[in-house]
Amino acid sequence: MTVMTTDRTDGSIDARVHAPHKIALLVRTGHEEGLDANALLAGTELEPADLENADTRTSTRQFVLACRNALALGASPALPFRMGAQVRLSSYGLYGYAMLTSATVRDAFRFSVRYHGLTTPTWRMSMQEADGEAIWTFRDRLGLDVDDALYRFLYELQLSAHKSLAKDLWGEPPPRTLSHTRYRRPPHAELYNEWLGHDVAFGQAENQYRLDAAALDAPMPLHHPLTAAMVRDMCDRLLEEAHTASGGLARHVYETLAAQPGRYRDMTELSRALNTSPRTLRRHLRAEGTSYQRILDDVRCNLAKHYLQDTRMTTEDIATALGFSDSANFRHAFRKWANHSPSAFRRKATQALA
Repeated sequence: MTVMTTDRTDGSIDARVHAPHKIALLVRTGHEEGLDANALLAGTELEPADLENADTRTSTRQFVLACRNALALGASPALPFRMGAQVRLSSYGLYGYAMLTSATVRDAFRFSVRYHGLTTPTWRMSMQEADGEAIWTFRDRLGLDVDDALYRFLYELQLSAHKSLAKDLWGEPPPRTLSHTRYRRPPHAELYNEWLGHDVAFGQAENQYRLDAAALDAPMPLHHPLTAAMVRDMCDRLLEEAHTASGGLARHVYETLAAQPGRYRDMTELSRALNTSPRTLRRHLRAEGTSYQRILDDVRCNLAKHYLQDTRMTTEDIATALGFSDSANFRHAFRKWANHSPSAFRRKATQALA
């Protein structure tokens, strides 16, 4: 069984690091239902004109608040499905382009999971392959009750968008697709089949999107290895910038660890430096959707990529600089982080610059 999870922090839901395309999509689609733009944006500190500004950056909380406003204004049950149907890979900028230039659909979806933090995420997403199925699992990162109408709204949007992105990748989503929801069958359940075109099982243990894993082997027609490497490097930088800008305790932990590469403090030392206890530090990081180990991996991964791209340090030297006991452990960790060996990553980076 192969499992792929979001192994980097999604950052704080208050961090204003995302382009406003999701909020703009809500306002545009809501307008078609007669919902006033200013009413949808009430409390978000955004004006309709901000959504047309390429420099505007928004947070997950602002998007969620706008969705809550839509529900309060009487949005139709079809609104989240209509929104998701308009999502395209091109809506996501470099993130979407990186998926399009992947080698296979499997590679594209693995990328989407790993870099999910670039998409104004409302769910924590994981992907696994088991018993001939590809299974995406979506877990709430907002602390919503499963019976909350907003919980259902956001998941309906996620399912509809997932289907739309699948269409971009395959032309038509593969057969034998099935969705699971944690919540019970809603009064408008007929919309699920109408918009998703596949069976949905309500009241399940997890929110999931399932399909035939063999379909993931399909090649991507726009794949180009050098372009893919360059675009993914840009996404690395965007994710690092988003992480740094996210604020909160996670940012302080990241900066503290990054300040002393190779001499990383353990939880006890780190909590002492931050004037807290290990238990409290662990709890607060969990509340921000991350952990000490995830942040440490993020620091090491970004430093490793810098050393491989911008220096002539050997793999052994990099392993030592990052605090690994030997180069074999570093190579194993780097492959997990970057889906490439250090030597392959350096070679692709060199070719991209040639």
